Amino acid sequence: MFRRIYVVICKEIIQILRDPIALVMLFILPAFLLFIFGYAINLDIRRIPVAVLDNDRTENSRTLVDRFVTSGYFDLQQRLSSEHEIGRLLDRGEVKAIIKIPNNFQRDIFKGKSTPVQILIDGTDNNTATVVMGYVRTIMQQHSQDVLFELLRTNGMTRSVVPALDVRPNIWYNPELRSVNFMVPGLIGLIMMVVGAVAMSVSIVREKERGTIEAIMVSPLKPFELMIGKIVPYIIIAFIDLIMVVLLGKYIFDVPFRGNFLLFLLLSLVFLASALGMGLFISSIANTCQAAWLMSFLATILPSIILSGLIFPTTSMPLAIQWVSYMLPVRYFIIILRGIILKGVGISILYPQVLILMGFAVALLALCSMRFKKRVA
Repeated sequence: MFRRIYVVICKEIIQILRDPIALVMLFILPAFLLFIFGYAINLDIRRIPVAVLDNDRTENSRTLVDRFVTSGYFDLQQRLSSEHEIGRLLDRGEVKAIIKIPNNFQRDIFKGKSTPVQILIDGTDNNTATVVMGYVRTIMQQHSQDVLFELLRTNGMTRSVVPALDVRPNIWYNPELRSVNFMVPGLIGLIMMVVGAVAMSVSIVREKERGTIEAIMVSPLKPFELMIGKIVPYIIIAFIDLIMVVLLGKYIFDVPFRGNFLLFLLLSLVFLASALGMGLFISSIANTCQAAWLMSFLATILPSIILSGLIFPTTSMPLAIQWVSYMLPVRYFIIILRGIILKGVGISILYPQVLILMGFAVALLALCSMRFKKRVA
């Protein structure tokens, strides 16, 4: 039995090595996805282009503008001289926000009057606009507090006269709020799905297209021996990709790995079993590689990107879409990955997701074993 399985494994490895497209997909694609998500798809919004219309041109107005520039969130592109330039800049998309400081800004401050500062924001990208508003509120709140304390000091009062909340945020697991730390663990789930489901389904369907499946069917191989022989090479490839992505994430993108590496590999194997089960199930339905690829894309890759929590939090989705996400194994695997890699938690925290993944794996492999008959389709 072991010799027959070994022969199938060797045959599958040779077939993979002879197919350049398969090699690109299995080894180069994971690194390509990592660099795309790490560099191009960056959720950190920095250096937002802004313009300033300073109608006051006093020390206080310049101090406010400097506070925006030195925050690191805004990049001053232009100082405007009239309101007629505002529409042109926003229409062309040259800036995302315009700071408009009114006349008598400094005089009203010294008189203790309300001094409104208008911030015009380009709302075509609602996510960027929301982030800009958050940055603006924070900067304006800090500036208002500093102005208030300066007025008290000039009037001979101490800072302790006015009670203030001392807010000191302490961010765990990702103190710098880097989006790449959020992306890389989730990307591992996508890569495992590609290797497990897509590559597995295409591999078996390719045997149907070439007619070699008939020779396999008339051989002494038993169905489970053929399944094991087909699965083992992709398990090896998946773990090579796993280690490669973790090393690239750690040494190129500086993503920490705080958990137990052996637990990480073990739970990855549990998820890989469900991914391979999905690939085997798709291969039992599709008769061409194009059909297998299309079905795999629609059933695994596309939902993994959109509905799994890889980029967008599932809690912000409509309830009906959330129920769909519960049927995706990768949704639970991404929670496990971020828990191990970023938080360093163990099985005592992650066991609900592990049990669900084991249920998916058992159900899918059982379904495939019933469909995977030793007969010519």
